[in-house]
Amino acid sequence: MKTRVTMLRKELTALALMAAPFLVHADSCEVSVWRGETLATLVPDYTELGEAPEGLSVRRGVLHPVKYRTTPHGLQLSECYDRVEWDVEGAPCVAEISVPRDAKPGVYKWGLMDIRVVDREMPPAREWKYYLDLWQHPWAVARIAGVKPFSDEHYAAMRPLWELLASAGQKTLTVTLLDSPWNHQCRDAYGSMVGRVKNADGSWKFDYSLFDEYVDFGRSCGLGPHISCYTMCPWGNMVAWTGADGSSERVSAPPGSREFEDFWGDFLADFAAHLKQKGWFDDTYISMDERDPKDVKIIADFIQSRAPGMKISMAGNKKPSEFKGIAIDSYSQFLTYLTKDFLDEIPARKDKGFITTYYVCCAPKYPNNFLSSAPEENFWTGAFPAMVGLDGFLRWAWNSWPEDPVKDSSFRGWIAGDTYLAYPGAAPSYRFLEIRNGIVAAEKLRILREQGLFADEIAALAARYDFNAAVSNKVDFAKLKADTLKLVNR
Repeated sequence: MKTRVTMLRKELTALALMAAPFLVHADSCEVSVWRGETLATLVPDYTELGEAPEGLSVRRGVLHPVKYRTTPHGLQLSECYDRVEWDVEGAPCVAEISVPRDAKPGVYKWGLMDIRVVDREMPPAREWKYYLDLWQHPWAVARIAGVKPFSDEHYAAMRPLWELLASAGQKTLTVTLLDSPWNHQCRDAYGSMVGRVKNADGSWKFDYSLFDEYVDFGRSCGLGPHISCYTMCPWGNMVAWTGADGSSERVSAPPGSREFEDFWGDFLADFAAHLKQKGWFDDTYISMDERDPKDVKIIADFIQSRAPGMKISMAGNKKPSEFKGIAIDSYSQFLTYLTKDFLDEIPARKDKGFITTYYVCCAPKYPNNFLSSAPEENFWTGAFPAMVGLDGFLRWAWNSWPEDPVKDSSFRGWIAGDTYLAYPGAAPSYRFLEIRNGIVAAEKLRILREQGLFADEIAALAARYDFNAAVSNKVDFAKLKADTLKLVNR
């Protein structure tokens, strides 16, 4: 094991020396940042940092190894440097540099690191137009923290983790309308944020107190404004409620069935009225995950019959046009099903005010956000939408932690790292920091385009973000990252 760790240390140092944004010299290195930007980067081992440069906010941290199974069901363990612990010294070293919006352009010295502040300005993360949707899991936080779900202690444990996510411009809150919308695929089950009681006469009573409390909390952390409500089509179609006598009831309610209409009909009308009273109706989506167009059509029609104007979001693997007669306000396409025909539909969706993103999950192998993925693959996943006209990126698991993610990232048949991008205690993964760097690059490209700058260079760069080549691992991700940063920091 000692030999393996030493090898990994050498490999990581080599990556740091080769990877952008560094331009390595004999005795120094350089990073480029805009005013208002926060950048995270690896620091080559030989680089002494010393005191922080006046006028900039900096911190350093250590990259810790995390064990994982090399194959989903295998027994062999490996290690990857992934968990960042801030405000400690050691190696491998990670630095985070935050530049005030009023900082003077020029080169700042941080020991042997040159920080070049470019005379351009990044807006605050909450104002980014990039649409980031990483699904949160409150119950995983409660389990790891050893606290009662949605107690004061639970909210205190969630806040720094949710604020870390907000630093990447997260646009959605993941909210549950029923128990186990994904059929308990995670280590911790999702519960419902809406209470339901079916009275003896068959009428329903709904309790939105937890829903309201959580939405207010999430927004106070900087998440949103959109509220993604999962779901009217849970995996397995099972729904549950409390009977008038306090009993727990459960039944299968496939779309179009009498049970489906009974469970969702009165709720939709009541929920819409509640959202309008709170001023949240226009920000709320009924969200679905990889469902058949026939089911989606039944659900969409039913929603509009009971709650006209309610928005719909969905992750899937078909073109939006294949969902005949359905207005999908926010649609995310699986990367391996991305096609030119799909991309050709985006302009018309933009004209209607619709959102279109893409996602990766347990596949493809490349590019992805696994522990085994190269750092530059994570950058690619963040930057890619700006290259092809997409609005942003979706991933199913911000913090769906296994038993102890600090010790072992492995979980069931998932590839290690698939289930989370941050660690307990709001420690970021280096994967997340690279995704955020890619998102920042995407925002910079948007700003440069809006200013009419470097049009030919941007078009040439975008053409190199060939998703078919990326999925086939025929892209030099490190070179592409370096060239992207060189352009956006001109």
